[in-house]
Amino acid sequence: PVYKCRFPAYSASKGKGAGMTTAVVVAAFGAIGVAGVLVALWAVLRRPLDARIAWALQQVDERLAGITEQISAAARAVEEPDAGLGDAIGSTIELGEVLQRTLAAAEALTAVDGSRISVRRPNGMIASAVHGLVTDSADSTFGGPPDGALFVSGLTSWNVTGTMALRTGLVVPLGSDHLGSLAVYSRFANAFDTEAVNILTAIARRAVPAVHNAFRYLEAQELAATDSRTGLGSASAFEEALPREISAARRHGRPLCLIQIDLDDFGAINKDHPRQHAAGDDVLIEFGERVRSTIRGSDAAFRNSGGADEFFLILPETTREYANLLYGRLAFEVAARPFADVGAVTMSSGLAELRTDDTPGSLRKRAGEAMTVAKNSGKNQLLTDIDG
Repeated sequence: PVYKCRFPAYSASKGKGAGMTTAVVVAAFGAIGVAGVLVALWAVLRRPLDARIAWALQQVDERLAGITEQISAAARAVEEPDAGLGDAIGSTIELGEVLQRTLAAAEALTAVDGSRISVRRPNGMIASAVHGLVTDSADSTFGGPPDGALFVSGLTSWNVTGTMALRTGLVVPLGSDHLGSLAVYSRFANAFDTEAVNILTAIARRAVPAVHNAFRYLEAQELAATDSRTGLGSASAFEEALPREISAARRHGRPLCLIQIDLDDFGAINKDHPRQHAAGDDVLIEFGERVRSTIRGSDAAFRNSGGADEFFLILPETTREYANLLYGRLAFEVAARPFADVGAVTMSSGLAELRTDDTPGSLRKRAGEAMTVAKNSGKNQLLTDIDG
């Protein structure tokens, strides 16, 4: 049988045909300048196999070097939010994009009908991507020896029925530190030979730096979106989340509420306590923990950069009445026990429900005005935008 390469201008028979796709494989993974790489690939496609592999891998190396510098800029942007983390690097450094482009490179191998890549993030979370006949729900244990030993490559086959069933699988590790694995699958028996192993290994080897860079970028994004003291969302994350949630509420015709919270007499905590600012920090940390343990999975909590003791709660699919009930749960959690050695802490809050003509600014303004009234009229209470 004849298997076609990913670019229709070429076709190759099984076995030696794998060599015809080598430059396409690595060029597809290069990702950043796909169009330019393809033009250059056209010119060198007739070179010997070894020369084509060396040339293609050199292109990937040059792109990874550029990505490394962009990542450094992203890390600096975490310390300087105004520098614009989102503009510091291209979208191709996002982890999902890196995984998908790695699969595209792997699937240029001859006779490949499906692929899977799985990586383990430093925090232990697993990220994966699949393509072709491989499904997300399929068993993903084909990632190396079951005892966890380091391996160079693995080849397996299945005795199955049906013309569209996968019969052969080839897996190679991503690096030597249990970062993850890259696997390709075919409907044909004996689809992968030594050359296929070498090519897939080369792709995996070049994927490793890109995956690590994507991890760094993802970590930078998460740091930028998280308030370091409370563990809640950052002010910049709130500015992005509120318009998005308003748009989603309108698109689906569902309610949305915003609550602004101010801790009462927070300045006195820092001023009067013997440990001064350390005491205030302890209160913020503990308040963040109580908020996270109380709100629903669909809710989001943020700390306002305009005030050390101000916070926002975005409550999707929530009416004013139900938002009052949810706030009551939080108020109970805050009042149920003292904060470390500071004692009781109370809060004054304002609630606003989304209107048809609201902008993010007008919704936030009404919540803030209600909070100000609550603070000026006795504290330790929640008022809404219809309370006068």
